[in-house]
Amino acid sequence: MFSIASSSSFLFYICLYNTVNYVVKKILIFALIAIAIGVGTGIYLWNMPPKKVENMKGITITAADLAKEYSANEKAADTKYLNKAIEVSGTINEIDKNQDGGIMIVLETGDPTAGIQCTLRDNGANPVKGRNIVIKGFCSGNGITGVSLTQCVIK
Repeated sequence: MFSIASSSSFLFYICLYNTVNYVVKKILIFALIAIAIGVGTGIYLWNMPPKKVENMKGITITAADLAKEYSANEKAADTKYLNKAIEVSGTINEIDKNQDGGIMIVLETGDPTAGIQCTLRDNGANPVKGRNIVIKGFCSGNGITGVSLTQCVIK
């Protein structure tokens, strides 16, 4: 009926099945925990409130100096200013609306080809052309028309 060889191989396969089953369960548990941590982190980052420039200390600079730094070495200027809060002082050269209907102020830099474009967060602001102003915003780098600041507030 049963031989010793067949029963020992049967026991071997049972032990092997149990071991593989145990390993697969551990891998599945680990994978589910990793997925849960990833989903939790994603939900946290998605619902995190945006940074407000008012709550951050800004790097103080004039519009002319900012434009000069970007003209001299854009890579070094990006390292220093990109995605950081900066306070730029200067004279309002132009006031316009952007494609979203927000107020955009261009500060005079002394260079007619490069201005500092500041997109205001508050559409209720009433800037006046020719007036000296201090604007605080996040630097988003140098573009075709000059250095851009976003989420700006007038100080």
